[in-house]
Amino acid sequence: MEERFSRQVILSQLGREGQRRLHVARVLVVGCGALGSHTAAALLRAGARRLILVDRDILELHNLHRVALYTQADVGRPKAEALAEHLEAIDPAAQIQVHVAHFGPREAEELVPKVDLVLDGLDNLETRYLLNDACIKYGVPWIYAAVLGVSGMTMPIHPHRGPCLRCLFPTPPPPGTLPTCATHGILGPVPKAVGAIQAAMAIRFLAEGVFPVGRLFQFDFWSMDFRDIAVERRPDCPACGRGEYEFLRETSRTVTLCGDAVHILPHSREGVDLEQLANRLSSLGKVRRGSGVLFFEVAGISFTVFPDGRAIIKGVKDPARAQALYDQYISR
Repeated sequence: MEERFSRQVILSQLGREGQRRLHVARVLVVGCGALGSHTAAALLRAGARRLILVDRDILELHNLHRVALYTQADVGRPKAEALAEHLEAIDPAAQIQVHVAHFGPREAEELVPKVDLVLDGLDNLETRYLLNDACIKYGVPWIYAAVLGVSGMTMPIHPHRGPCLRCLFPTPPPPGTLPTCATHGILGPVPKAVGAIQAAMAIRFLAEGVFPVGRLFQFDFWSMDFRDIAVERRPDCPACGRGEYEFLRETSRTVTLCGDAVHILPHSREGVDLEQLANRLSSLGKVRRGSGVLFFEVAGISFTVFPDGRAIIKGVKDPARAQALYDQYISR
């Protein structure tokens, strides 16, 4: 076993066999922002070298106070690409796949069955319900995690051995009704702390196959109040009880994101020529190219357009209005 992991291999809880299992495990990290970057970095340093990173967004300046590894030079770059580069610089033996894409039903059906564990670095509950459905359907364990303000929570989910996310939160709230980091803020160390807990759970599972199922861990890092809450599996749960997987069905092309932003999926998978789009939009507003994306601002609304046709529209909260703006400026 190489010197890099020598101080970890001597742990009685891990040993050489546990370390070997970490090396060969396949882990999907969905979301490469605050939570995902910290968890991915901790896992890679521990020896989990086969990572799949998925994120649809670019790094913004306000992200830097709470993320791992990124620097100011990465602002404007797709998060997944920048994170992969930093991880590979830490461990050149890493095998990292990058998907700069929205994690929708197609991506879930394609990626979840290929891995041993999925880690939640998401910023919205809607996509977490989708992730939960995919993991239940394919029997892949995953770890739910969320942060906001000075608090965080996490719950490991082992399909059919304990409760799932919909046992905990049976009914999705209407889009835009939950507090977000844009409206309620976030303390910088909180994602790092929760990411470390998520990574420790992941390492234990990958090494031993053991999860503390049926337990929701909540943390207040200001008052230092930590709670361990029992969660029961619901026999009538639509996901793990009835196997309905409603979130895996293609429905809306819009997803409400943290703050006043909406993510729009394209009508097709043909993609978009960003150069041609820039030329077309240049007479309508402010256009800027950077790191494989197109930035467009008009009438107080900003667009980040990706080569696959996706767009993140900021300055609008109504998904229908965002879709109309997309159709007006991008898809025509």
